[in-house]
Amino acid sequence: LLSALCYYDFKTLKLPNSLTAAVFLLGIVYSIYSEQNPWLTASSFLISSSFLLIVSFVYYKLRGYHGLGMGDIKLFAAGSVWLSPYLLPIVLLLSSLTAIVYYFLIMRDFEITPSEQKIPYGPFLAIAIWLTWLSGENILSLFK
Repeated sequence: LLSALCYYDFKTLKLPNSLTAAVFLLGIVYSIYSEQNPWLTASSFLISSSFLLIVSFVYYKLRGYHGLGMGDIKLFAAGSVWLSPYLLPIVLLLSSLTAIVYYFLIMRDFEITPSEQKIPYGPFLAIAIWLTWLSGENILSLFK
């Protein structure tokens, strides 16, 4: 699912709701069967969706255009049900760093102004969600 989301976002700059919803629903099933605390799952979802909605709103008010699409916000929220709330900053850090590297290696060579460049953030979020989920709580030890 995450690889399909990456493909669609790179091609169309859109994340299909059906795939994002599938990530969310499978995450709910995973959290139930992995005996994850349901309150922790709910808090991850609320924190992630609220945080990026606020960031998106503030960015729009300051710059006058959207920096994040709703698909990116929904993907982060859907991916958050797979993870502990403590891991959400790691996802944002990894996705942002890989997007910055992508920009400097690929996008900056195009002769358009930064405000006109549209970078698909979904693939970077998807990769970061997957890597963070695979490493689990072990990744937190890197930041201690």
